[in-house]
Amino acid sequence: MARFAQHFKRFAPLLAAPAALLLIPGQAKAVLTYNIFESAGNVVVETNGSLNLTGAEALGTSIGCESEGLILSSSAVICTGFDIASVTAFKISGPTSFNGSVQAASSIFSGIATILWGSFPGIGLDPSYISNTPIVSSSTFNGETLASLGFTTTGLIGTWTLNGTTESINVFIPPSVPGPLPLFGAAAAFGWSRRLRKRITTPLITTPKA
Repeated sequence: MARFAQHFKRFAPLLAAPAALLLIPGQAKAVLTYNIFESAGNVVVETNGSLNLTGAEALGTSIGCESEGLILSSSAVICTGFDIASVTAFKISGPTSFNGSVQAASSIFSGIATILWGSFPGIGLDPSYISNTPIVSSSTFNGETLASLGFTTTGLIGTWTLNGTTESINVFIPPSVPGPLPLFGAAAAFGWSRRLRKRITTPLITTPKA
């Protein structure tokens, strides 16, 4: 944690490169979401979505998170995935902090390295990331709850725009996580709605009057 705090101040471009050389134009708007929720006695951060980097304002190459999973609410920092020595950074616009007093390193991690730094501001991605392809990673904080980590609210706690694009990066704390029963109910409702639509579109046949 101390090493990260020291390097955090040094988050600056070292190897600037035009984003246009790295990107493929013509992609649709994409969204990257950090979902933070409680699961099986732990707190999990799941990163899902993609980013179209076409036109993004490149910051160059910067240091990695130096922690495979990290949350610092005072600086709007979230790290997920495997830690690497350096990331490719892009400038973002949005809040410089989010609710609570969270300052914690994770116990378990997986997936592509991502670093959200709201107070810099910037988003760091594994240099191997290809524009508009899926970003999937996670960090797990064992034995913690949202309250014990220091979160104070749920819902959308922060949203950022990738400069030079219409891409969005969101941090969301769902009020609850759907379980098997709600998912089963949704499937049943879908099947029922299909049967209902079929009945509505079937011509009504009546017996002619004598």
